[in-house]
Amino acid sequence: MIDSIIGSVFFEFVGALTKWVVYAVLHKVRGREIISFKEMWDGRKGSQKSEIIMHGFSNILLGLIVVVGLFVLVIKLT
Repeated sequence: MIDSIIGSVFFEFVGALTKWVVYAVLHKVRGREIISFKEMWDGRKGSQKSEIIMHGFSNILLGLIVVVGLFVLVIKLT
């Protein structure tokens, strides 16, 4: 059980970090204010519970895709 919790937090962190980097670059290019990592991690303030759950799930799914993609890339390059 603790393994799945740790894995979930790891994948959510990787997903949120990936989203934050992409959004930071896009906002910088467009001249907008860069959003904080905390906002990317927690979601928008005042969101409904279902939106918060979907936001967390999308971070986990994106993190899983990024980690698996990096593993595949490393295996292909070696």
